[in-house]
Amino acid sequence: MEIRSGWLKRFSWFLAANAAVVVSLAIITGGAALSLAPYLLLFSCTIPFFSLLFSKWSAKRAHGIYVIEPNHFNNETERNLYRLIETLSQRAGLQRVPEVGIYESADVNAFATGATRSSSMVAFSTGLLETLDEDAIAAVAAHEIAHIANGDMVTLALVQSVINTVIYIITIPLWLIKWTAFFSDQVSALAFWLITIAKFLITVFLVFLGSLVAKAFSRHREFKADQLAAQLVDPQSMIHALESLRQVPVITIKQQQSYAAFKINAGPSILDLFSTHPSLERRIARLRAMDDFGT
Repeated sequence: MEIRSGWLKRFSWFLAANAAVVVSLAIITGGAALSLAPYLLLFSCTIPFFSLLFSKWSAKRAHGIYVIEPNHFNNETERNLYRLIETLSQRAGLQRVPEVGIYESADVNAFATGATRSSSMVAFSTGLLETLDEDAIAAVAAHEIAHIANGDMVTLALVQSVINTVIYIITIPLWLIKWTAFFSDQVSALAFWLITIAKFLITVFLVFLGSLVAKAFSRHREFKADQLAAQLVDPQSMIHALESLRQVPVITIKQQQSYAAFKINAGPSILDLFSTHPSLERRIARLRAMDDFGT
């Protein structure tokens, strides 16, 4: 019932946000955007959810992930890791144990992906399994299970859909103005290029603002995942895991760059504003405050 309620809440929020965008812009543009709204909504939703649908498959391919078979463990490491995920999944109230994968990488990292809670996967790098101790690995695993339990992959797709809708509804009228000017005898070549440049700059600005919104939500979900992970294990174990991650560099392989936002450690950034993750220092501070207040 709780899982179904979460889905309904996210879907209702998604419809309300898109409706607000369409109605507001329809008023501003005198109704011009309203006729395009159904097509824009469909197009803006397709890309994020198409990506979400194939997220697990593409992650396996990009990382060369080996999936542990629950009934055939090759060694104790596989057995212990799967049992850990199984236990944490039960604590988090998941109805199905996610797939558990391992991928070869010196990067000390892990991530969760999948279109739904029942078709998700948690993957660990060999670097993480070889570098961190048992308590830290358990806390990292709890963090990834928390992402699945919170439905973060679906919610991020909803957020991106709303952002896309805003961008398309604003830029398509600009695109129409541009080509109307191109075929008009009353518009000079200079005016046409000025319109083209203005459209380009506005689009870039909107995409930039959209990315800031998506990153802000991503940082929020990292705090929430840390909080739930601390409840699944304990705050000190989660703090220990993050402090352990501070001691190792983040190694990003080119083919895996698009997955950085989903990993537990995205590496340092000049400003959190431009990062998908809060700094490890801020995350540790939040957990310490949580532990001090006994929440």
